[in-house]
Amino acid sequence: MSGAIPRRQLFIDGEWRDPVRQKRIPVINPATEEPIGDIPAATAEDVELAVAAARRALTRNRGKDWARTSGAARAKYLRAIAAKITERKSELAKLETLDCGKPLDEAAWDMDDVAGCFEYYADLADALDGKQRAPVSLPMQTFKSYVLKEPIGVVGLITPWYMIIHSV
Repeated sequence: MSGAIPRRQLFIDGEWRDPVRQKRIPVINPATEEPIGDIPAATAEDVELAVAAARRALTRNRGKDWARTSGAARAKYLRAIAAKITERKSELAKLETLDCGKPLDEAAWDMDDVAGCFEYYADLADALDGKQRAPVSLPMQTFKSYVLKEPIGVVGLITPWYMIIHSV
C-alpha cells in the first residue's frame, strides 16, 4: 500500500504493545477513501494498564524519578520532543496530509505549531522552579505561607484525536 502510515501501538509502561482486545481502527485517506493503515482501538482495559503504570512511575523511588523532578529537567524532555518534531517535520506533514486530506503546506504549519506547543510548555516547566516556595503575603506578620507545586496523582485524558495518561 503506497503512502501507508507506520503501524502504531500503545505506549504503556515503557514499551510499545497492542491493545488488550487486539482491535484496530482503520485510517482512511479522505482524498482517495482508501485505507492507509490502522491504529490501536484502546479500551478501558488499556486505560487501566496505563493508569497503573503511570501511578507506579509517579511513586517509583519515593517520587524521585518523576514526581520530584525539577521543572528544568521536565523542560528538557519537552524541548527534545519539539526538536524531534521539527527534525521530522517533512515526514510528519506528509502523514498528516494523508490522514486528514489537508494541503501539505498547512500540514507543515501544523507541525511547527505542534513543536511550538511543546516549547511553550517547556518554558512553563522551566519557570515552575522559580515559583516553588514563593512567599504568600498575609496580613499577620507572625504567620508565613509559601506556595509549593507538586504532583498529586495520575489522570487519563481523552481528546478528540488521542488519549494521554500523565501525572498532575
